Amino acid sequence: MYFKINNQDFSGLVSGLKIGFETLVSENSGRNAAGDTVIDVVNKKTKVYLTLRHTTASEMKSFLSAIQDYVVSVSFLNPKTQAMTTITAYTGTPEPEYYTISDKTVYKPLSLNFIEL
Repeated sequence: MYFKINNQDFSGLVSGLKIGFETLVSENSGRNAAGDTVIDVVNKKTKVYLTLRHTTASEMKSFLSAIQDYVVSVSFLNPKTQAMTTITAYTGTPEPEYYTISDKTVYKPLSLNFIEL
């Protein structure tokens, strides 16, 4: 288990997971009159880059249902700590793409980001 949304495990659907550790700086950051760089760190946030494998119609339905709310709880294996970390995040826009084989719907891999609030 290494990826959950609202405590529902989706690890089996994941084909790729990348964790970004974002540092947010204030608008006062930059070069000053003396040419020195001044950085005013105001916060640090996590961004989870998720890619799902090919999925069935029922798997995609379950995943889309889990992210129906714009803000969700996301748990992931944190590479810094090697432990599960939970963040409150909003999602990008899911754009499922599918095709049909022998009357079965198969969804292509889906990429989606989760950005910590």
